[in-house]
Formats: sequence, C-alpha cells, structure tokens
Amino acid sequence: MVGATAGISENWSTSMLPLIMKRAAENGFGIGLAEAIERMANGPRVADVLDLARKLPHLTAAWSELQSRLAVYQVVASRPWMRAAQQYNARKPQGGEAGESAGWRAQLGAWNELANEELIANLRSEEFLVAQKKLLQAATEFSARQLAVLDTIAAALGIPTQRDFDEVTCQLTELRREMRALEGRVGASARPKPQGEA
Repeated sequence: MVGATAGISENWSTSMLPLIMKRAAENGFGIGLAEAIERMANGPRVADVLDLARKLPHLTAAWSELQSRLAVYQVVASRPWMRAAQQYNARKPQGGEAGESAGWRAQLGAWNELANEELIANLRSEEFLVAQKKLLQAATEFSARQLAVLDTIAAALGIPTQRDFDEVTCQLTELRREMRALEGRVGASARPKPQGEA
C-alpha cells in the first residue's frame, strides 16, 4: 500500500500539479496561491506557535469547566425522575390481584402524571435554572476558545477560517438579493406599456 500510494502521489505531482499551477498563473490568482503554498510548506512561524501555546491551556480549562457544569446539570436534571419513581412505587398496589387488575394503561397514565408534575416543578426551580445558565455559559466560553485555537491554526497554515466563510456567505446572499431586485426592475421596464400611457 505504501508503494502504491507513493506511486500515485508521484504521478499526480508530475502530471497534474504543473497543469494546475499553470492555470492558476494564467487566471491571475497564481501569486496568491503561490504565496499560500509557500507559507504552508514553510510551516508555522514561531509567533504562531507561541500564540497557539498560549491559547491551548485556555481551551483545556474551558473544556474542564464545561464538563463539570454538565455533570452538575445532569445531577439536577435526573432528580425529578428519581422522585417520580419513588412516588410511583409508594402509590402503586404491591403485587396480587389489585396490581394486575389496574392494567398497564392505568399504570402508565399514573407514571406519566407523576413524571410530568416532577419535571415541570424541576424546570421551574431556581436550582435547575442556575445549572442550565452556567452550562450554557460554559458551552459558549468553550466554543469561543475553540474558535480562537482554530483561527490561530488556520492563520499559521494560511487557510481560510470560519469567519472568512461566513463573510463570503453574507456577501453572496447580499449579491443574490441585489440581483433579484435588479432583475425585477429590468423585467418591469421591459414590459410593453398599454396604448393610453406615454
């Protein structure tokens, strides 16, 4: 497999790479492409590595905080299920004819009623709201730290970041909107006017 892979990459570099580079130079973006390839070949600069080294501990701390907030949230979110199970077991008839004659639909209805009451009470509790708020804050902080690390890596390698793609997407959406408005104006002006209008 290693030999076959080496042969494929060698064939590609001798046959396709010169053609791609020639086309890129002819189309006018060869200079930017050549700089990007050269930057990728040279690897990250020392400043990029130091910047990444400063951001990774922040990312690790944010991940740890997210995991601890998630654990607290799961504890708070699991309590109503345990309370509902305890209440259901305390209320239902224990074995015998009475328990079996109630039927599974009645038992399921009793369980649903208890579970709904406990879940609604838990969702409205201060403890749940605080745990949910802290979890969302930790998730947002982790996402921001993750984007910062990805932006640093992308800048070091000379590749576009998510922000670049978002900006291009916004510009493309705006251009499409302008094109539709322009097509509407051109279509309206090209329609023949009735005989009475000048």
